[in-house]
Amino acid sequence: MMTQLSNNRIAVIGYVVLAVAAGLFLEHVFLAVFGNFGPTQPLTRPLWGDWTWCSVLGLGLAGATAIFLWVNPKTHQTSMEILAELRKVSWPSLAEARAATVAVVVASLISAVLLGLFDLLWQTVTNWIENPNL
Repeated sequence: MMTQLSNNRIAVIGYVVLAVAAGLFLEHVFLAVFGNFGPTQPLTRPLWGDWTWCSVLGLGLAGATAIFLWVNPKTHQTSMEILAELRKVSWPSLAEARAATVAVVVASLISAVLLGLFDLLWQTVTNWIENPNL
C-alpha cells in the first residue's frame, strides 16, 4: 500500500528539486559570464573533478534562495496553500490521459496535413500568378 506524503514533505522535495535545477542553470550562466572577463576567468577552472567555483556559486546561491523562501512565512504559507489545492484536483485516470493524448496527436497530424496542403496550394497559385508560362 502506498503511503501519502504530507504537504510539508512534498514542498521540501519541490524546493530541493527546484534549487538543484536553478543551481545547475546558474552554474552555466556564471561560466558563460565569468569566462568572458580576464579577472574572473579563474572562477571557471576546475576545483575538484568537474566542480568549479561557478558550480559552488550557482548551487550555493540557489540553495540559499530556497532556504530563504522556505523560512519566509509568506512564501511558506503560499506553498502549503498551493499543495492543499492540488490535493483537491481530480486527476484523470491512465486510460483517460492516454485517450486525450491520442486525440491531441491525431488532431495535430490532421492539422499538419491540412496546413501543408494549403501551403502547397498557395505556392502553386502564387507561382502561376508570377509566371503564367509554367
